[in-house]
Amino acid sequence: TQLVVERMLAAEGIKRADLGRDEFVNHVWEWKDKYGGTITKQIKRLGASCDWTREHFTLDEQLSRAVIEAFVTLHEKGLIYQGSYMVNWSPNLQTAVSD
Repeated sequence: TQLVVERMLAAEGIKRADLGRDEFVNHVWEWKDKYGGTITKQIKRLGASCDWTREHFTLDEQLSRAVIEAFVTLHEKGLIYQGSYMVNWSPNLQTAVSD
């Protein structure tokens, strides 16, 4: 979703870094409100057998709190730490890219 919204903004000549986090997240929510239902319909048409009553979006408040809680717990146990290592960086997107 992030990449799709960044591309949409880029087409309008807007960079994510220029917006700030809160404004960018607002754009993500707008995109989700517009296209989220379409994505769910497509997944259902593909035959996915899910409990749709438990559907969540990445930025849902409850899910975000759970992620933060898990991160803090893992950090306190020493399982998450900051180290010195190479990070894949996209100069075009101005962000880290996963392996």
